[in-house]
Amino acid sequence: MAIRTLLIDSDPIYLLGLEKLLENESNITVVGSVSCLDSLETLIHIHVPDVIVINVHMHIIKALDWIKNAKETHPEINVIMLCNYLPFALSAYEEGVSAVLSKEKVSTHLAHVIRYSNEGEKLFLVDSETMYSTKHGLTNIEINILQMLADDQTSVQISEQLNISKRTVERHLSCIFEKLGVLSRTGAVAEALRLQLIK
Repeated sequence: MAIRTLLIDSDPIYLLGLEKLLENESNITVVGSVSCLDSLETLIHIHVPDVIVINVHMHIIKALDWIKNAKETHPEINVIMLCNYLPFALSAYEEGVSAVLSKEKVSTHLAHVIRYSNEGEKLFLVDSETMYSTKHGLTNIEINILQMLADDQTSVQISEQLNISKRTVERHLSCIFEKLGVLSRTGAVAEALRLQLIK
């Protein structure tokens, strides 16, 4: 199923560039674009996007307020912020955006970031090629998977609960093992408990 993506940018020419960048991505569909935050709520109700990509040049405080409110009113939507200004990027990340991406990385990373954020990943790609996350290099979805492992759930059960494929679960597990420096599910759970990442 295609990831329904809504774009917002105050520069209509940049919007066209984003649409062009994503038009050949087989599992990403741009359902609409808007150049003003005031019109965003209307478009959300019309298009019901999975992901919103926001590039903000001005109206920074307004954008932060919208992001904060969006977590309450549209928790199912993943928001990606395109931003080069580190303090604002950090503020947006703390307010709950799924991903922050520096503008230099848009052409090479945007499609991947849309896919990852749609799977529940939280990414921070500003001034570094490293994908930072909130706890010990683990993303939220990886911590959720660790908790499910601790609750004795199988890969099939995890995939059904998270609505992702079993193959994607296995990919997450490989990343978890590498980040925690372990070789097995039991080792991952033990290390996660030691680090107090899960209960």
